[in-house]
Amino acid sequence: MSNWVRAVAVADIPDGGARSFAYLDKRIALFRTPRGVFASDNRCPHQGYALVRGEVKDGELTCAWHNWKFELSTGTCRYGGENIRTYPVEIRDGQVFIDIADPPAEIIRPDLFRSLTAAMEDLDTGRLARDAMRLQRIGTPLTDVIAEGVRYAAPRAEYGWDHSLATMTDCLRMSRFFEESLSALPVIQGLSLAADSQVRRPARPRPDPIDPVARYGSVGDALRAYPVLVEEERADEAEALLRGLIAAGVPGPVLRHTLLTAVTDHFLAYGHSMIFVQKAFDLLDQIGWQEADAVLSPLVPEMVLGTRYDKLPYMRKFLRAWEAAAPDLAALTRAGTGLAPDGAAPSGAGTGPLAAGPSGNSSGLLAYQRSLTDGSPDEALGALVRALAGGAPVTAVIDATGRAASERLARFDIELDLDDTNDWGWLDVTHTLTYLNALRWAWSADRSPQVLRGLFHAAWFVQWTGQFDERNPGPARGRPQPHPTPDAAEVHRAIASRDPDAAVALADGYTGPRAELERSLIRAAAEDHSTAPIMVAHVVKTAQAAVEESRALGDGPGSAAPIAAAARFLASPKRERFVYQSTLEAITTLRGVPKPESDQVRPP
Repeated sequence: MSNWVRAVAVADIPDGGARSFAYLDKRIALFRTPRGVFASDNRCPHQGYALVRGEVKDGELTCAWHNWKFELSTGTCRYGGENIRTYPVEIRDGQVFIDIADPPAEIIRPDLFRSLTAAMEDLDTGRLARDAMRLQRIGTPLTDVIAEGVRYAAPRAEYGWDHSLATMTDCLRMSRFFEESLSALPVIQGLSLAADSQVRRPARPRPDPIDPVARYGSVGDALRAYPVLVEEERADEAEALLRGLIAAGVPGPVLRHTLLTAVTDHFLAYGHSMIFVQKAFDLLDQIGWQEADAVLSPLVPEMVLGTRYDKLPYMRKFLRAWEAAAPDLAALTRAGTGLAPDGAAPSGAGTGPLAAGPSGNSSGLLAYQRSLTDGSPDEALGALVRALAGGAPVTAVIDATGRAASERLARFDIELDLDDTNDWGWLDVTHTLTYLNALRWAWSADRSPQVLRGLFHAAWFVQWTGQFDERNPGPARGRPQPHPTPDAAEVHRAIASRDPDAAVALADGYTGPRAELERSLIRAAAEDHSTAPIMVAHVVKTAQAAVEESRALGDGPGSAAPIAAAARFLASPKRERFVYQSTLEAITTLRGVPKPESDQVRPP
């Protein structure tokens, strides 16, 4: 439907010149040429400068600021990267009339999606942001915007699921913490990271799906074959099978259990594989199961290529303790869920001295938590087995593990991260919290012995990373005293000003609505302060995990500890460039000096 409005008299536009015109929220540039009067948006899409100050020559408009060039009649960009909108013009009795009606959303949406994809291909963050907001402005759900980003990034993920896909998942979830005018901010952050990670990459070759029944005899046998293929690193066969299971309509929960089984066969990829399965299913919950093939199939190469950390020296002490204890995972699963072997609630379940109530604050669980933060591998494993065997609910044990993971972040030696002579830093410790959060999700969806195995991995992880705690911090470097405040914005300001002690003190002392504290942390994570893509990804996922873990702990004392821990991470200075470290490593490599193999990677 047209909407013609009078702009100016033709005589009011200098011959060969230009004039601006404003109508409601539109700012329009009018150009009078020998071929007639033309109208376009007045803002150059590059950096927003006024096109009315540009030069028109031979039907081409050049922006005076950076020389972007546009075809005046159509708005097509001839030099630069983005078209401008033009408007129909009619001259009536010497007056210029412009049709300012916006085209129907269904007409312009495909062009905007094509432009968004082109912006990702060119790593043009400005254009990406504008297209995302234009799509939102015409009523496109942000889920559809992220889905388009997934369709671009997932096929290009060279080695399968990666941080860019996980970050888009979290950023879509985070958008709900923002008011409508800024809700696209985290989505744009996620799309930008995906573009940075996959820029100019071709699509990854994928094996065609196979018929699981024709190949394996039944769907059940095919599902059992998948973890074996991953274990044997037969990536193409495993991916072809997973794609075939999806095409055959195998339900999501069944596929999820199969994937989690393969993940927990080892402590896989430093916890990334568990986290990526969590994010993949979260993403599908948000954008729809119709994207399952694109979203789930990249999990396969990531799993197959992931390091089996339980085969490395790091886990030897814990594995020896595990083997000596020989825990019966099936029995512990039944005890932790309050079920007897026949599925009935066992008599006395959850009533022993180590059992936990809803808050998880039993003496047995407190002892377990202390073993993770201050004990040995043997103590951690033993306390975990005793808590589960004593009937402590697995959710309460996960709560205790989450509190210990939060404490690990609170104790981390910030100076260690700034030391280029070592490989270890903040990201190694934040993984304890994000892995634990993924495990909590997995247990909530799949209360199986296979997932319980992941809790043992989490216990090792939190205990082992204690070597990165501050050494002898002393009274001046202990945890700062809580600073009471009802204003969550103070937490945000402490993070933005890079003051980790203040961020922790304010988060610990916060007395206002929890939702405002969550919003403050998420806002800080979504803002553009980190530079390296790997750091952006970890900032986003740690903040999201902290909010979810805090909610899981309820409203009691210490339940905001995960948020305080994440606030410390966000506020801390971080190593984001690795040239010096890489140079030092190159020197030792060329000298033929191998890295030491030991349970402790940091000297005692």
